[in-house]
Amino acid sequence: MHIAILAPTHKSFITDFLPNISSDDLPQGYFGAPFIGTIIKELLEQNHTITAITTSTAINGDYSVKKYNYQSFTWIVVPSRPNSFRFNKNKLGRMVDFYALEQKNLLKSIKEAKPDFIHAHWSYEFAGPAIKSGYPYLVTIHDNAFQVLRYFKNIYRFGRLLMSEQILKKVKFASTVSPYMQDYAGKRCEFVKVIPNPTVVNVKKEDIEKEVIIKINTLSAPRVLMINNGWDTRKNGKVGLLAFREFQKMIPNASLHIYGSGSEENGMAHKDAVLLGIQHLFFYGAVPHHLLIADIKKSHLLIHPALEESFGVVLIEAMSYGLPVIGGSKSGAVPWVVNETQLLVEVTKPGQIADKMLEIMTNNTLYKNLAMVCYHNVASRFSSTAVVNSYMDYYKQILACK
Repeated sequence: MHIAILAPTHKSFITDFLPNISSDDLPQGYFGAPFIGTIIKELLEQNHTITAITTSTAINGDYSVKKYNYQSFTWIVVPSRPNSFRFNKNKLGRMVDFYALEQKNLLKSIKEAKPDFIHAHWSYEFAGPAIKSGYPYLVTIHDNAFQVLRYFKNIYRFGRLLMSEQILKKVKFASTVSPYMQDYAGKRCEFVKVIPNPTVVNVKKEDIEKEVIIKINTLSAPRVLMINNGWDTRKNGKVGLLAFREFQKMIPNASLHIYGSGSEENGMAHKDAVLLGIQHLFFYGAVPHHLLIADIKKSHLLIHPALEESFGVVLIEAMSYGLPVIGGSKSGAVPWVVNETQLLVEVTKPGQIADKMLEIMTNNTLYKNLAMVCYHNVASRFSSTAVVNSYMDYYKQILACK
């Protein structure tokens, strides 16, 4: 089947599918959703033809669509206007006309590709052209625009909400990534299935067990991770810092490694940490996905203090390597994803997070048990093969309705 994937795709993982082209010769693409690469990889391994269509900020006024190909994979990059509201020379801000230029070029790219099926991710500029194209399509809803606006009260997010509401009322076939999102999606779309986000489970149980034993021997100097796509109220990173400060009083050799936008050296997270007087912190900001995975592999624990998540891909990525994760008991989809009450706390309370960290880090048996529970949870529910097979079943159902 020839499948068009309309979604954020970035050259940091797209280069894996274009070995004939230097990364330096590729546009940036759209950062922030490496799990789309996981879906593409699995579909290619199942011998499908894939056209991935994305957007990338126009550079120096170049609004030409770029196209790259290798064997059964094609990457099409549609230019996006840099400014949301201010003029882009003779072009309106992209939010002023609800991404009309971008959607026009995305639609044109779809029609030139002539896919058998379209899978659009998120309910914004990628979903609109999929609906208008006339091809069979599926829209996967990854967030609740009302919840996003609740935490980001600005005109841009209000505009995105209006876009989403207008688009979703036209969607016939949708999926969403957790039961937490099902009510929101079901009120707007005719047919909705829950299909979670995937991760690659490429480490055997026996190897995870060996790694866990090695990590147990170094729990006196634990390496703790916090990975947030943004440093804001919703991600609740400051509470994570406060929790680590309390934990460090009891485990002085602990270190906290912070990834994601806002966590750069001298970024917002760093400024908060300085004010709180916390030591043994390391700031990395947004990094290529393979570097993030490399750090997950050598760490002991992930704390995830987010107040709300529609899914939480970082949770399953960490758990797939046997990393215990601590998340919020009331944080949207987090309890469903983590699926282990011993790892859930009230994330508005730093003391609860710190106490749970101490409980896990000072009990070797508990640490080992939770590490393996996390691994089995992901292997049985979120593997890329299982998730993509669920998508393929849904594609076939949708095609049968045409």
